[in-house]
Amino acid sequence: MGKSKKDKSQSLGHIIKNNWFLFKIAVKVTPALILLPVLRSIIFSIFSFLTGAYMLRYVINGFQDGKPFSEMIVPVICVCGAYFLCSLLSSAYDAFLEPVQRLKLSEHLKKMIFAKNESVELGCYEDKGFYDKYVKAANNIENRLWGVVNTVYNCLWMIMSFSLNAFLIIAIDPWLLIFTVIPVIAKFTLGEKRNKIQHEYDMKRQEEERQRDYTRRTFYLNDFAKEMRLTNIYKVMFARFNKSVKNIIAYIKEYGFKLGAIDYITNELYEVGAIMGAQLYAIYGTLVSGTIKYGDCLVIITAISEVSNTFMYGAQNFMEFHENSLYIDTICEYLEYEPKIKDGEFPAPKSGDIKLENVSFRYAGQDADVLKNINISIKNGEKIALVGHNGAGKSTLVKLLMRLYDPTEGTISFADRDIRDYRLTGEEGYRERFGTVFQDFRLFSMSVADNVLLRRRRDGDEAVVEQALKESGVYDKVMTFENGMDSVLTREFDDKGEILSGGEGQKVAISRVFVKENSVVILDEPSSALDPIAEYKMYKNMMKACENRSVIFISHRLSSAVLADRIYLLENGEVIEEGTHHELMQKAGKYAEIFTLQAKYYVAAGEEVRA
Repeated sequence: MGKSKKDKSQSLGHIIKNNWFLFKIAVKVTPALILLPVLRSIIFSIFSFLTGAYMLRYVINGFQDGKPFSEMIVPVICVCGAYFLCSLLSSAYDAFLEPVQRLKLSEHLKKMIFAKNESVELGCYEDKGFYDKYVKAANNIENRLWGVVNTVYNCLWMIMSFSLNAFLIIAIDPWLLIFTVIPVIAKFTLGEKRNKIQHEYDMKRQEEERQRDYTRRTFYLNDFAKEMRLTNIYKVMFARFNKSVKNIIAYIKEYGFKLGAIDYITNELYEVGAIMGAQLYAIYGTLVSGTIKYGDCLVIITAISEVSNTFMYGAQNFMEFHENSLYIDTICEYLEYEPKIKDGEFPAPKSGDIKLENVSFRYAGQDADVLKNINISIKNGEKIALVGHNGAGKSTLVKLLMRLYDPTEGTISFADRDIRDYRLTGEEGYRERFGTVFQDFRLFSMSVADNVLLRRRRDGDEAVVEQALKESGVYDKVMTFENGMDSVLTREFDDKGEILSGGEGQKVAISRVFVKENSVVILDEPSSALDPIAEYKMYKNMMKACENRSVIFISHRLSSAVLADRIYLLENGEVIEEGTHHELMQKAGKYAEIFTLQAKYYVAAGEEVRA
C-alpha cells in the first residue's frame, strides 16, 4: 500500500522537494540576493570561529607558554582588520543591494499569485475552500520563501561553524562532543510535534483574522458607508468582529501552552544538559585533574556553546524545513491548480452567429439547474433582449456566453464552432470579440480615460476615448472636470478626485464597449441606476451606435425591450416566450402581462414608448 498524504508530507524527499521549489525561484529571479549572502555566511562563520574560540585559545595559551605579546598581537590585528572590511562591505550590501533585490523578488512572487488568480475560472471565487487557499497562498508565499532562503543560509553557517569548532574541541578532548548531542535529541523528538501544532494554530488563526479584517473593512470602505450609517448593521459587524477576536484569543490559549511547554523543555535540556555539563567538565579538567590548559578551558566554555548551538540550529533548521514544507503544500496546491476552463487552439473569427443548443447549467454544490435546455440563435448584427424577473437565469446565461463557465449540458457555438475550441484571450481570443458591461461594474481609482480603455494607452487613444464618452452620453459631464478625461475618479488616492453619480458611473462603464473592436456587445443591466425613460433613451442611443454589431442586453424592466429585434423571456431558468415586442404583445402571454403591469413607467411626455 502506498504512503498516505499525511505520511508523504512528512517524508524527507517531500520536504526537500517543497523547499527546493521556492529556493530555485529565488535563485532564478534574483541570483545576487542568494549567492552573495551564501558567500557572506561562509566568510562570517570563519570570522566567528577566528575572533571567538580560536583567537581566545591562541592568546591565553600563548601567555601561559610565555610567548611575547608582540608575536601574538599581529595575527589578532590582521584578523580584526579583515573582519571590519568584510563588515563594511556587508553593511553596504544590506543598505543598497538587498532592498532592491528583495523588492524584485517580492514583485515576482505577487505576479505569480496574480497570474494564477487571473487564470482560474469564475467558479473558484464562489468556492470557499479554494478562496481560502488563495488567501493563504498570497499571505504565506513571500514569508515562506524568505524562510527557506534564511534556513539555507543558516545551514551553510552551521556546517562551517560546526566543522571549525568541532575540530578544535576534538583536538582538546573528543569526549566533549557528547554534551552537544543532548539538546539535539530533544529537538528532533519534540520539534516535529511543535511544527504540526504551530501549523494547525496558524491555519485556524488566519481564517479568523480574515473574518476580522473583513469586518474592519466594512467600517472604512466607501462600498459599505451608506448601509453602515443608515442601518443597525454596524452592531452586527461589531459582534462579528468581537467574535473573531475572542476566537483568536481562544486559539492563543489553546495552542500557546502546548508550544510554550515544548520550548521550555527543549531550552532547559540545552542550557543544563549541554552548556552547564560541558562547563563543569572543563573546570574539573583545569582545576582538579590538570589535564586542560586555562586557554583550552575558556575555549571549551565558548566553543562547546557554539558547537551545541550549531547542533541545535541544525535540528532547528531541519524542523524549519519541515515547517516550511507544510505551508508550501498549500502554496503548491494553489499554484498547481488546473483551471476547468481550458484554452482552445483556434483563433476566434471577428464576427459570426451565436447558437445555444440544449444548454443547461448547474452551479457546483447545487442540486438544481439554474438554466434548463436553453435554445437561442443570435444572427450576426442582431439585437436581442433577455428579459425576466431577478433570478430567472439571465446573468448566468451571459456568463456562459463569455465562457466564464462551461455548460453542464449542451453546446454554445460562435461562427459554427464550439466556443470551447477557441483561444480565450489575446488579440485572437474569443473574449476579445465581446464588449461587456455588467450591473456590478467597478470604477478604478484612475483617470477617466484609463477607466474607459482598461489597458495601456496608445497613440490616438484620446480621440477614441472622446468618441466613446460621447456615444455613452457622459462626455459633457466629463468635460466639466478640471482635467477633463485625465481627471482621476474617486478620492482614494487623490483629494481632488472626481465623484460620479450612479448613473454617470454606469455611462463611463458603458463607454468601455466602444473602445474595442468587438462584434458583440453584452449589457447585463448596466442601467439599473437610471429611471425607465432614461434607460430607454440610453439603449436607443446604444442601438444606433452599435448598428453593425450584435447586441445582447438584459433587463428585468421591459421599457427597452421594444428596441430589440427579438426578445427572450426567461423564467425559472427556461425560455418561456420569444418573438418581437409586437408578436409577444399580440400573444397576450406572460410578457404582455408583465409589460402591462410596468406600463406606468413607460410613459414619457404623455406618450407610451413603442417600438
